[in-house]
Amino acid sequence: MQRKRPTIADVARTAGVSIGTVSNFINGTAGLREDTRDRIEKAVAALMYRPSSFARSLPGRALRRPKNLDHLPRLLVAGRVSVDFLCRVDVLPHRDDRITASHIEKALGGPAANLAVAAAGVGAPYALDVELATAVGRDAESDWALGELSKLGVHALPIRSTPNNRLSQAIVIIERNGSRTIISEPFELGEVDLTANLDIQSEQRPACLHIEGFHYETMTASITRFHQAGWKVSLHSAGLPKSARTPETFAQMVRQIDLTFINDVMMREIFGFRTGMASMIEEVRLRLSRIKPRGTVVLTLGEFGAVVFPAGGGPQIEVPALPVNRVDATGAGDSFAGIFLSLWLHGASLDAAARYAAIGASLTTTVEGAQGYIADFATLKATALAGDTVMAS
Repeated sequence: MQRKRPTIADVARTAGVSIGTVSNFINGTAGLREDTRDRIEKAVAALMYRPSSFARSLPGRALRRPKNLDHLPRLLVAGRVSVDFLCRVDVLPHRDDRITASHIEKALGGPAANLAVAAAGVGAPYALDVELATAVGRDAESDWALGELSKLGVHALPIRSTPNNRLSQAIVIIERNGSRTIISEPFELGEVDLTANLDIQSEQRPACLHIEGFHYETMTASITRFHQAGWKVSLHSAGLPKSARTPETFAQMVRQIDLTFINDVMMREIFGFRTGMASMIEEVRLRLSRIKPRGTVVLTLGEFGAVVFPAGGGPQIEVPALPVNRVDATGAGDSFAGIFLSLWLHGASLDAAARYAAIGASLTTTVEGAQGYIADFATLKATALAGDTVMAS
């Protein structure tokens, strides 16, 4: 009986690591700890594994991280990348309706990918070394996504395969008034995939792990380990599981996280606020003043801008959004967080980080797609100066 050819999954199982880690070892797409490399090498030898010519030929899999980024602050974003299908309609249809969209477009998406692209797009003098730890498949869409991310300055680390072995998909229905409805597939990143095999001990530069709310509960040990290695940790609350949307869990979260981004809708849900905007902001300030110690919390308010509550209880910082013609609000919060992080990791003031982030998030809404408008710092600065001139006159 002919012996079955060993697969990458067999190597991963034998070495006690993830499939993505073996893929990174084979393609050289991520730095691995020495003991991890040894285990994989022994598993490869024991199984007599040989990568298939098909796997080696996949575009984007062999993309190596540029070496000239090592002097820049490092941002490692963990979460979803997806292919988004954008559908523009006048009004969201009712049940059993059949309507015709003005168009349906394919675009790169996913909250983590959106944030990573926005952070990488800021550029000098706030350039970052941006990586995206994510799950992809072995399909053409995955290869396309990895290639697009590379073009946009994001080095993808495919740390695991998706269950169906294809790229996650989402449908984004955009209405004429700029509102959008998003239908996405389930997405999960296991804790061990993120922390067990990545070399995070040797950083001598500012470094930050950013996680999505979707993964907060499964990554608590990751947060501790990255902190122990001297990293900062930031979190975007979008997608927090229902079990985490309580005042007690929120307090625990902001004690543990250095920088938390949360929108007003989520904040209202967690605390049951029913008051107007100004009263809600004051209630948030009072609640946060009772949580000690805690990290910085950024409350985003959509078209009304954002409020920053600094760690240590300093005066809150309020920044306005730009008055723009909103076309599509998809990814505005992701863009805000990505731009904020790019300045924050370079040591810019919270005021400057929030101000430029609000501008960038507003510009994102003027076109379709979460990554349709990627603002560099020159654009952000010019837009801020133009706004100052208008205000002065």
